[in-house]
Amino acid sequence: IAKHGKDPVYKMLAEKKLTLDAVVELKVDEKALLARIENRARETVAAGGTVRADDNPESFKIRLDAYREQTAPVSAYYANKGQLKMVDGMAPIADVTKALDAALGA
Repeated sequence: IAKHGKDPVYKMLAEKKLTLDAVVELKVDEKALLARIENRARETVAAGGTVRADDNPESFKIRLDAYREQTAPVSAYYANKGQLKMVDGMAPIADVTKALDAALGA
């Protein structure tokens, strides 16, 4: 705790007798994710299904804005502490899983 000063995250973890090993950020291509959502919606409608209310470009853009405002700044904070690990979230699932395992030392 001493090396992290009054950092509230480290304080909370210390109270629970836990430590922070790493923070993982999945890097993604926002345009590709938007295209996936649009395609999934088209395929769902074509198959006679109902598209989830939050599975649309407008909702995605709202979630992205919230991420940029509330979550993205945390990346720089942990990068400065040397704890941020980056993983390509656009890779195939098996590759992402391996990269996560490697980032977390599993």
